[in-house]
Amino acid sequence: MGLIEVKPVVLSDGGNLIIHLAPHPVVARISTLLSKQDSAHACSILNRELQVANYLHNAGVPVLSPAERLGAAPYNVDGIWFTLWKYEPWTELQPLSSSEEVQFVSLLSTAMRQYPGELPVLGVWERTCHSAARLERHSDPRIRNLLHVFQEVNEQLYAKEMVLVPCHGDAHKRNLWPSPGGWLWMDFEDVSLMPMHWDTASYVGNLVLFGGLQEPTFRYMVEQTEISSDTEAFAFTVSARILMSIIGNLDYALQGHGDLEFASRQLEHAEGVLSELKRFNK
Repeated sequence: MGLIEVKPVVLSDGGNLIIHLAPHPVVARISTLLSKQDSAHACSILNRELQVANYLHNAGVPVLSPAERLGAAPYNVDGIWFTLWKYEPWTELQPLSSSEEVQFVSLLSTAMRQYPGELPVLGVWERTCHSAARLERHSDPRIRNLLHVFQEVNEQLYAKEMVLVPCHGDAHKRNLWPSPGGWLWMDFEDVSLMPMHWDTASYVGNLVLFGGLQEPTFRYMVEQTEISSDTEAFAFTVSARILMSIIGNLDYALQGHGDLEFASRQLEHAEGVLSELKRFNK
């Protein structure tokens, strides 16, 4: 790769290991878990992630970009796949207002709908189905109730009349990175064909889970955007996105790979908020 005197700095160690290859302006995103489970699938996901990031950059969406000259394709070392990205140091920025947040998500969603490449149908949701299956062994009544709601939502998502569009797949607030040049979208490994407004629901899902239906950004979305013409469908999509987050985080944490405290907090709020969303606008 031509990088010399590298002093690696670990930035994050979750599903992927993220390392700054200091002093170079390059970050390695290493698919540690998936490479061991399914090497070919890991390579495919990383390659698609690079393609989507480049497409969005060319479409004028502010994104974390692949490293110049080095980020054209995934690399493999000893069976582990990784990609190289431009290093953007964390920068303290002014928080976005509700209207600015909606604008950022809208810019991303509008560009993604025109993405010409092939994407998996309900790809990011399929991972949730696998997590739900693993959670079936747990007797906690809160988890049992959550899985019951999941089954209802799952049937609707796979209904033939559901319109699906290209989406980021996981466009939540923590996937907006504060860089010296402003906020940047990142983490494109979950791009999928998903229901309309999935990315908008992804952004607001945890905000609603912890803040309720009066959460300011959610209220702005349902009152000041085109979503206002079909709030019932949007409420369903937000419910699905909340389920995806809780089920995935619980599964991951119970395997020893995630934040069990945060997943437990999500679970505590789930029943009340999901019930409110089901009644929303009815």
